[in-house]
Amino acid sequence: MGEVGSSWRTSSVPTGDRYAAWEGMLRNVYGSWQAGRAPGEAFDAAMVHHSVGGFQIVDCMCDPCGATRTRADIGKDGKEALTIQLVLSGKENFTIDEKRIVLGAGDVLIWNTLQPMQFEVVEKLRKLSVTMPLHRVRSWLPNSWHSIENSLPHFSPGAEFLSSFISAMSPAFLAGSLPDSDALTESLLGVLVNVLGDRGPAPMGLREMQLDLVKRYIAENLADPALSPEMIAGARRISLRYLHALFEGEPVTAQQHIILQRLRRCRRDLGNPVMVARTITDIAFSWGFQNSTHFSRRFKAEFGMSPQDYRVTCH
Repeated sequence: MGEVGSSWRTSSVPTGDRYAAWEGMLRNVYGSWQAGRAPGEAFDAAMVHHSVGGFQIVDCMCDPCGATRTRADIGKDGKEALTIQLVLSGKENFTIDEKRIVLGAGDVLIWNTLQPMQFEVVEKLRKLSVTMPLHRVRSWLPNSWHSIENSLPHFSPGAEFLSSFISAMSPAFLAGSLPDSDALTESLLGVLVNVLGDRGPAPMGLREMQLDLVKRYIAENLADPALSPEMIAGARRISLRYLHALFEGEPVTAQQHIILQRLRRCRRDLGNPVMVARTITDIAFSWGFQNSTHFSRRFKAEFGMSPQDYRVTCH
């Protein structure tokens, strides 16, 4: 599994054992799945795959077949990962949480291992799949990781953006010439977040628009220790009273929103192996905190563990 460009094909297995061998490969590479009934002795499939850390790319080809991942399978392997799948050719039907998705060449599928699902390859399929640790996705998208749109059609800008990135890096990664899995994970997450943001917001009223602009300003200035409601109101040319009124329908105040966003950025960096050489205090101060004790107390209150304990659980 960890070898550069590890490859497998059914032709290396006795005819009568091919489908059982395929089922074993499916579990080894993608987690626990229950393969459907064998489609016949002539079944043909092949995989080239490589993994470094929690980052994995699979180049897979297979004849029509199917498999199911049940809640029992989810509990059995405890695997927590997110996969982005690009269909290169063929057709496949996917069902995720009872939602049916029809995939063809150029379509992109996004799924995580905590979801019950089923797939059916209906026409000889070739696909590229990129898998990364789910906790890294949670750090980037703490409020929406569980509701990521599962499919991007081939004609959409998002699918084209992701497919270009995945297609470009896959050959080099499978050949072992891109060894920094943490940097690749971070890069792909950046692409994914931008893709998920390209759908355009729903129409907003004046208040919602003003609040959105305020939140964007906060996000762009989190690293500034001087960031405060007074600074925000002045920059947005609104009164402090109006700023507080904008947050009246929110679960937190303007000041609490600043602190929460800083904590989430710190959590993301603490969970990023690329940042392991940076001290916790350095990370906290880089996002606008000015007191390490205050930061640790806030972090534990929000996430249920100290910054140090969180870093240990991620690495």
